[in-house]
Amino acid sequence: MDSRSKKRTEEKERLMKEVLGSKRAYENTGTEDQVTLTDTPDASSPASSDSDHSFEDTMRSADDTLNALKEVLTRQSSDLENLSNEKNRMDDADKALHETVYGNTKDINTSDVDQLQKDLEKDYGVAPEVKQDIDSGKVFTEVQNELEEKLAGNDDAIKQLCSAFRRPYVMGRDSSRAENIILITGPKGSGRHSCVAFMADALKKQQVIASDEVYTIDMSLYQSGSQEQIFLQDLYKALNGTGSIVCFENFESGFPSFLRMIDSLVCDGKVILNKRYVLNHGILIENQTGLVKEAVDSLTAAGKYLVFMTSKGSTAVQDAFGANFIYHILDTVSFKAIDETGMREIIETKSKDLMERAKTNLKIELSIDSSLKDWVIAHYDKTSGADAVASLYEDFYICLSQEVLSENIGSGAACALTCVNGVPAGKFDEKLFSIIRSRTSEEEIKEVNQELDQIVGLNQVKTYIRSLQDHIRVQELRRQQGMKVSEVSKHMIFTGNPGTGKTTIARLVSRYMKAIGALSQGQLVEVTRGDLVAQYVGQTAPLTMSVIKSALGGVLFIDEAYSLYRGKDDSFGLECIDTLVKAMEDHRDDLIVILAGYQKEMSSFLDSNSGLKSRFPNIIDFPDYTGEELQKIADSIAKGKGYVISTDAEQPLKDYFDQVQSINAAEAGNGRLARNVVEEAILKQSGRLVAHPKEKMEELRLEDFDLTVKVKPAKDDSDSLFS
Repeated sequence: MDSRSKKRTEEKERLMKEVLGSKRAYENTGTEDQVTLTDTPDASSPASSDSDHSFEDTMRSADDTLNALKEVLTRQSSDLENLSNEKNRMDDADKALHETVYGNTKDINTSDVDQLQKDLEKDYGVAPEVKQDIDSGKVFTEVQNELEEKLAGNDDAIKQLCSAFRRPYVMGRDSSRAENIILITGPKGSGRHSCVAFMADALKKQQVIASDEVYTIDMSLYQSGSQEQIFLQDLYKALNGTGSIVCFENFESGFPSFLRMIDSLVCDGKVILNKRYVLNHGILIENQTGLVKEAVDSLTAAGKYLVFMTSKGSTAVQDAFGANFIYHILDTVSFKAIDETGMREIIETKSKDLMERAKTNLKIELSIDSSLKDWVIAHYDKTSGADAVASLYEDFYICLSQEVLSENIGSGAACALTCVNGVPAGKFDEKLFSIIRSRTSEEEIKEVNQELDQIVGLNQVKTYIRSLQDHIRVQELRRQQGMKVSEVSKHMIFTGNPGTGKTTIARLVSRYMKAIGALSQGQLVEVTRGDLVAQYVGQTAPLTMSVIKSALGGVLFIDEAYSLYRGKDDSFGLECIDTLVKAMEDHRDDLIVILAGYQKEMSSFLDSNSGLKSRFPNIIDFPDYTGEELQKIADSIAKGKGYVISTDAEQPLKDYFDQVQSINAAEAGNGRLARNVVEEAILKQSGRLVAHPKEKMEELRLEDFDLTVKVKPAKDDSDSLFS
């Protein structure tokens, strides 16, 4: 008998005793449907006799017994029904728990899941408690004091931000809409992002919000309608996460249809989705199977603070969203560039943080001299403000930790950071070491210059590349002094026939720009039309953007770029070009695009988009090599392979190259022609050495070269705009 049956049996016996008294017994005959009632003699009473009971008494007693049994059975049936309901409820809860843990997609009782989740959060502290009633005046005064202590130089902006976050507690909260819509303006480096992050942390400590997480949605990342599901997934995650603050950035360059969704979220309180979506493992996905339960047809910002950040002022907001959007913004927080007084306060804070970090992590006692602080004031990037100061102090820490590691500095050692002859330095036991991490690499610059020198010809190209270094260095000095920077476009167009060295120079440009600090990464990404243009509608823009992202911080080299445009009916190519032009504008500080191709075709290509010509002012022509230059290239190729071209072959090679180049340099291949000639000579030399093994194995003689002219004259094409 299982425990449940045993419990029912015990309950029946209890009920029978309650109804019949101690003189009756309940006997189980083996089946629960059959019971036998017997008189149980009472030892304390005399034996019963027929004369003591009349027939009527007997029948009355039997009727009473039957009525009592009916009552017992009714109560028993009710108890069994309750037990069954309890079992079903427990089964549903078990099922809901299983669905939650293992992600089964079968229909479940969502109310049970929600309640179970609430119970888990309450019992195990999954979600922090949030105070329902707060003294908003007291709380936000404390928050303001904390932020002013952490962030110097923008007390007015901090006060405005605290007022913006307090507003719903004063005006009243609408459970169907966002808590508040906040616009934050200010230049780069003014502390906007840090202030919002500190605000989230302070409000969590005060138990005003559940999480200090700040969700950031960069609208520039979504540049095509084909990215709608990705955008909605990110937006859903932000609006339904535990964090209460959602920041929108770079909306000035956002995709129009996605901007309309954000506008609706702000002005109407929700976004009505134009497709039916469902949740799968917490991710919003488009439903493909018709009507379903729990479909997601709208998104709301209930309980969230929506923060919009821009460095271009409120005009940029109106241009992106419109006047109605501006009407719904109740708080505009204006950050200003931090002046020297404020920056010195930030430097003091950073110095204290660095000393504490060194003591905690590096186990050393650090002191920072005022001369170093003065150096930071004089040399930090004024356009980046507080961010630049933070970057400098991070460099100090990295150099300090490197010295501790390399010299095995013991715990408790004393170190001083100072300036020696105007250069930041650290000092351990009178030993000086640098605490500056250079953005440039003198060794790499030297190597690139040496490789440029070894390249035959291309003097115009070499001169242009080297001129960029001087310009970038001067602009960096102007930036450090807070002067206006005159940025020049570094995007280039390389024109010329195949084999003139365009790809080789592009590789050197990427390395050179990295070495002089103009690019953060310096990689070269080589692509053609097939890598940028998709075959189906809506796929080209995402494909192009993915390639651009891989090239950020380096050089994107598009060979045969003219093939991107095949006429006004080439909608895919035009979509690629539009995406490329926009990305060049959005990432002009950390991306160089080099387009390569024939002169005439590149001229037509630039006419395909009005923004192309203005963005590619640096047009560099790669002329065909002369016979003498090709002969030098052939010498270099042979040496690289371990061979030497004999003296008697030099002039014939030069004459051969002159003749071929004069007939059709484009078809001949320029530098490729020299490579092919040398490789063919090496193969022919092998046959000669087999017949004459005692001859020099490293020498390529005139007889090894096939100097037969095989190219055909080129067709007569008119000069291009580049001539």
